[in-house]
Amino acid sequence: MSTPTEEPIDALQLAAERLTTSAIKVVRSLLAFTGIVAVAMGIILLVWPGKTMKVVAVLMGIYFLVIAVMRLWAGITAKGLPAGWRILDLFMALLLLLGGVFMVRNSALAGATLVLAIVIVVGVLWIFEGVLALVESGKHPNSGWSIAFGLLSILAGIIVIATPSWSAAALFVFTGVMLVITGITAIFRAVRFGKEALAALD
Repeated sequence: MSTPTEEPIDALQLAAERLTTSAIKVVRSLLAFTGIVAVAMGIILLVWPGKTMKVVAVLMGIYFLVIAVMRLWAGITAKGLPAGWRILDLFMALLLLLGGVFMVRNSALAGATLVLAIVIVVGVLWIFEGVLALVESGKHPNSGWSIAFGLLSILAGIIVIATPSWSAAALFVFTGVMLVITGITAIFRAVRFGKEALAALD
């Protein structure tokens, strides 16, 4: 009998049953930290009175920079993760890093220019994050939360880009709500990821 060949896409997927205990813990830490930061940033955007577009730009810039650092850490230091996933993760970290730096450095842009910059950067990065989550999920039976996160992130990115004439208040609320929702979803991903594989390894 011939053994099934591994498709190229398999090298990009996070199949917990194929990972070591330490690799699973790294992925769970990355997902949990990402979720906690997203929820915190979302709540700040929703409850901070008197916020300005500059505040949104700086907060989203910090959010992307923090997630970029976490992904760089995971991609470089974690052992036992698929090579393809590490490369894709490092690429995503670079995009997040560039987006975060751009947001922070250009937060003083005026009015409509700053709104357009926020819309484009946030929308594009959310779409990329969503695509990455879907690629990671693969066809595994316990990937529901990854798929949900990916679809939500892509949808949020498309909505933001498709509505360039956002008012400040609408952009605050939508960005804050989506950060909270995707953050909670990421935390559930962290809780569920590799749970059965860890139990089997123990």
